[in-house]
Amino acid sequence: MSGHRREGWLDALRFVAAFLVIVNHTNSHVFQAATPQQATWWLSVVWYYVSKLAVPVFVLVSGACLLNRQDSLRRSLGRFGRMLAALLVFSYAYYLYDAWVFWGLWPRMVNIGAFLQLVWTQQITDGFWYLYFYMGLMLMLPLLQRMCSTMGEREQLYLMGLCFGLGAAWPLAAHYVPVLALPQHFHVPLFTGYIGLFFAGRWVRERFVPTRARLLGAAAALVLCIAASVVLTRIEFDRVAPGAKYWFMDERMQPSLFTIIGSIAVMMLAKGLAKECRCWARLGGCAFGIYLVQDLLIAETKERLFMPLCGVMNDFAAVLVWEALVFAVALGAAWVMRRIPLIKKIV
Repeated sequence: MSGHRREGWLDALRFVAAFLVIVNHTNSHVFQAATPQQATWWLSVVWYYVSKLAVPVFVLVSGACLLNRQDSLRRSLGRFGRMLAALLVFSYAYYLYDAWVFWGLWPRMVNIGAFLQLVWTQQITDGFWYLYFYMGLMLMLPLLQRMCSTMGEREQLYLMGLCFGLGAAWPLAAHYVPVLALPQHFHVPLFTGYIGLFFAGRWVRERFVPTRARLLGAAAALVLCIAASVVLTRIEFDRVAPGAKYWFMDERMQPSLFTIIGSIAVMMLAKGLAKECRCWARLGGCAFGIYLVQDLLIAETKERLFMPLCGVMNDFAAVLVWEALVFAVALGAAWVMRRIPLIKKIV
């Protein structure tokens, strides 16, 4: 996921996004156990919508690094193969972990057929849905690169507008005004929110010139997007039946409009504010490894760490401590893995 030249602000985004993945997989325990009558609920929901920026930021960075290239089919398939290798190797590690916890290690360890069937039919751990998505993106990459090379700036802006308009803005409007829902058979399958983000990452890297006014605008857009997400979630809390899911802007494959705008604003801020530093390349290089191991660390520490912390401090404070410790351990594990020759090739 690297381009022709390495830029510190892109690595900084990777590193921050890796932490936000952990937040996304832990924080919801807090607000789901609270109500809007509690300050903890508001803090946790704000933190939740900050964490939703993680995947869009990863897609933005990938587009920034990859769309200006003209890779061969062989090279693109090589990226696909790396993701597939990571999926298989780390899914097997989770497979063994599940066997150890629930069924006993040795009989399940050698049942490779059951393992492959499980990987084929569903992600073996919740966070690995992104690997399947990213492999699909890599299969499309040579075509997207050639599209980008032949499109002018106006056409690329139109593509992004189409992606964000039909993939995010319109569904949000139709949620509140159902009569606006698009006809059943009206589809533009190529133009999804993530494709728009892929092109937006390239646009920010190549076209966005950070000035003080623009950075202030990006900061304001980020704050307003998170605030809007929180307010709409509070409204939804009263709209749905008791116990029903009210955090409705939580669709993995269709990020909400506010999440899209907020993630682009974060990228603009990073380009303007992140200082060039050698350490960013090292830390950013650990982002994928952090992502690969964080689900395991979360599973191992929820009962051992998070629940005891909740007994001695506020739940939101407890989750912040938990997330920081999981991130620190995951960073250490990723650092070690990048020094193991065979594993280094896929992380």
